[in-house]
Amino acid sequence: MKKQLAKIFSDSQFHIFLLGTGLLFLTQWFFGNPDSLPLLIIVDAVLLVIIISLSFNLRRFFSEQTTKPLSLVMSIGILNAFLFFLIMFSGTIFDLFFGGSENFESSLGIIHAFVSVMYGIVIIGFLIYVFLSLRHLFFLRQNRNLNIYFITMTIFFVLTAISKHFFDWEGVSFLGNTFLIVSILLMFFNSLKISWIAFIVKKEKIYLLVLSIVIITLFVLNLTLVSDDSVHIKILSGLSPSLTTFNTIILLYGAIYFSILFFTTLFHLPTAEAFDRKAQEVSSLQYFSKLITQVLDFKELADTVTDLTLKVGNADAAWIIWKEFAGGKENYISIATKNIGFMDSELLNKYITNKRKWEQFDDTVLLNFNNFEAVAKLSQKFRTAAISPLKTHNEIRGLLVAARKTDSFFNEEDKTAIATFSDYASVSLENSRLFEESIEKERLEKELDVAREIQKKILPEKNPEYEGLQISTVFIPAFEVGGDYYDFFEISGSKLGFIIADVSGKGISAAFIMAEVKGIFESLSKTIQSPKEILIKANEILRKALDSKTFVSAAYGLIDLKTEKLHLARAGHCPILLLRDDSAEAIKPSGMGLGLSNTDQFSKSLSQLEIELEKDDTIILYTDGITEAKNETLDDFGEKYFTEILLENRNKDADLISNSVMKEVTLFSKNHSQYDDITLVILKWKPRENRDGEKTKIDGEKEWQSSAPQL
Repeated sequence: MKKQLAKIFSDSQFHIFLLGTGLLFLTQWFFGNPDSLPLLIIVDAVLLVIIISLSFNLRRFFSEQTTKPLSLVMSIGILNAFLFFLIMFSGTIFDLFFGGSENFESSLGIIHAFVSVMYGIVIIGFLIYVFLSLRHLFFLRQNRNLNIYFITMTIFFVLTAISKHFFDWEGVSFLGNTFLIVSILLMFFNSLKISWIAFIVKKEKIYLLVLSIVIITLFVLNLTLVSDDSVHIKILSGLSPSLTTFNTIILLYGAIYFSILFFTTLFHLPTAEAFDRKAQEVSSLQYFSKLITQVLDFKELADTVTDLTLKVGNADAAWIIWKEFAGGKENYISIATKNIGFMDSELLNKYITNKRKWEQFDDTVLLNFNNFEAVAKLSQKFRTAAISPLKTHNEIRGLLVAARKTDSFFNEEDKTAIATFSDYASVSLENSRLFEESIEKERLEKELDVAREIQKKILPEKNPEYEGLQISTVFIPAFEVGGDYYDFFEISGSKLGFIIADVSGKGISAAFIMAEVKGIFESLSKTIQSPKEILIKANEILRKALDSKTFVSAAYGLIDLKTEKLHLARAGHCPILLLRDDSAEAIKPSGMGLGLSNTDQFSKSLSQLEIELEKDDTIILYTDGITEAKNETLDDFGEKYFTEILLENRNKDADLISNSVMKEVTLFSKNHSQYDDITLVILKWKPRENRDGEKTKIDGEKEWQSSAPQL
């Protein structure tokens, strides 16, 4: 407000206003009441400058303020009351300054001029404010350009005001009355163009009716008080006769406008409730359309839906019947209840879903509870309900219920409003659900990233190197982390332990179990060399750590390079393949998965095999991610095809064999996503010396000379 006042005081229009006021004061001081036409023209010109400059300042104030119509009407009423008391007590004022109003006309001097001008400026300010307020109300909420109507009326106001001393001689005196009659007709015509009244609520319309009566009364009283012998008129006519006419015109315009406003409001009153409801529907839909583009918590959004349903459907209670799946069957639960107890809503849910099948709520349904058997159990007696489906992708996920306690049934208009709102609500709830799913997906992806990092650290960074033994490993993780694990344990310069394992399940829990498995086998391999004993001890530890639904399949082996023997034990894992000469043998030592049984049962089921290695023997260890890889027709890669590829490449180095296998698996499953980890470990026995100690070549590339075996 201070900034606005400072802006007004520094404005050129305000300076012009001050200049005009000063000139008016000087003319009153030196000449008193104007009695000649030239002086009247000068005074009217000065008054016109004052009025225009003041109008510009007040119009700027109106344009910068978002004044509500009722506030503007109230301000007009307050100013009218102020004018009423000013006119009533003007005689007392002049008794104080001039010893009586009868001495006013004969009084001249600086005090006479000052009081007259200040009084006139106050009245001019009042008249301009009322005029601009009525102008603001005239254009408020108008859809068409009505400038021509208001400008025409303003021109006739000016012509009427100046007609007294320009058209007062014989022959043209009728023009003044003509201008006045046309002005009054334009007042009536323009006052009928009230658009803003339709946009206020019923309560405001009732308030406006009362205000209109008061303001009409004040305008009429002020008109009756401005008789020719009143001090008010004497002061204004002392400044200029045009000012008295302008005063009468504005008071008359105000009385006409508010009289028409009163009857217009009265006629709008019967439809006010229906309009308020429509406005509430539009406002709710606009608000909800914004919510659709926003991401909200599902519970918060559901509460907003039922809260707005109360307003849109003019209902006493609202809630959502939401369909959930639990225990292999559908359950219907109440969420976001408004103005109804949870137990009441659950009782009504059973009645609603028993009355009509879920799939039959394809459109908004109107239902009464007259035949509800358990009505006595309700804490509140509801009579009728409008039930609208909440659909996502043509699937009914929930029902939006609006209930009333009265017998007034929901009409077609109510039904349409609730149906439209439920469509918006369906989209918004689906957005919220998808958002929650995306958050959950993001959380799972972060969890998988952690699991992948754990899995990466668990697996060996590089393969061990032993003379006469080629080692090749391949690990291709699926998008979702599985439980594949392989490792090597360098027990001594001539003994190498190795393991391949697969933890049941996926995700971060499988990754943590893998970490535990790694620790167990790494620790046991340092103290125990027998594969069978290691698996028995590992089962004893894991049996206590794993739940009943989790187990670990594993195959543990030990290669003794000095004795050229392979010792193997298998705990429910895929068979170990031995490529020798032109055949592939599936080695399947008996044994169940780790963690499935107690120590005694596990040890009884477990067996250990010993294999004497021959030159070019190839041991293949793998997980089912290879054999269960699928193509576009969901056929498995299979053990048979896997074996054929191994035999075709049996004479190659270990790395070349693994490359061939992975190439074929990739081509086979190129049109189907990988859903499980792929792990392949290949050990190929190629002793570096013959018995005679002669120099030999491995794969035609590496050669060395040794006088004695170093295995």
